Amino acid sequence: MWNGLRDIFHFAVKPDGMFEIEEGSLGVKVLILGPAGSGKSLLTGRFADYLRGEGYTVAIINLDPGTLHLPYKPDFDIRRHFTIRSIMEAEGLGPNGAMLRAMDRLASTRLPRFDADYILYDTPGQLEPFLFHRAGRRIAAKLGDPCGVYLIDATLPTWSLPGIYLYSIVAQVNLGISAISVITKVDMLPDGRAESIRLALSDPSRLRRFLKRGVLADLGTELIGVIEQFMPAQRIPLVSSITGQGFDELLALLHEFKCTCGDLT
Repeated sequence: MWNGLRDIFHFAVKPDGMFEIEEGSLGVKVLILGPAGSGKSLLTGRFADYLRGEGYTVAIINLDPGTLHLPYKPDFDIRRHFTIRSIMEAEGLGPNGAMLRAMDRLASTRLPRFDADYILYDTPGQLEPFLFHRAGRRIAAKLGDPCGVYLIDATLPTWSLPGIYLYSIVAQVNLGISAISVITKVDMLPDGRAESIRLALSDPSRLRRFLKRGVLADLGTELIGVIEQFMPAQRIPLVSSITGQGFDELLALLHEFKCTCGDLT
């Protein structure tokens, strides 16, 4: 048993002979990000299966204390330390207050160090407390240089795409990381629809034709201008966690992301 643990974790031996788990990880650290319902947990589990099939070692860390079911077996599960329900019951808080308290605890939790090629971090379903609280940025800082993978739900209406893409930029700024954007749930769209979304996000000027007239259209135009100015040059994979479509392109982008010669275009 000890040999197995030693292969997975890196331990620091203290003077009293006890050990503690060091933070940080040796492989490529990937923060799976996206709004509630975008399919973060499913993609985490399925992409981990894909990576293992390609011969890589993988560790999965669940950072969502509010989830009830996971489509994968985590190597580290924050729910073993606390859950939203346990905080609600112990402190008499509602779900929102408990989530904020959970983010405080998450920010101060020591995470194990995994010796794996890829370490996937499944972030909380409610992305906002993670992004706008100290937890997300502190965790990102602990990991050193993680790569974000931001999920854009292809089933959302086209007119919402400027705001969604802008949110991905906000996520990168708040966490202090760079991220790859991917379009998910493409298996749920008719032929050609996913590709049209990819073209629109690759060239945000195309989004202007979806805007209606009036004040909101003017605001939308300004948002598109911000996206055009700050959007990183990269190709955007079309991904399905059900069929595995796009996983090879996502893996290639992760390789390029860690390579100084890659421009992700």
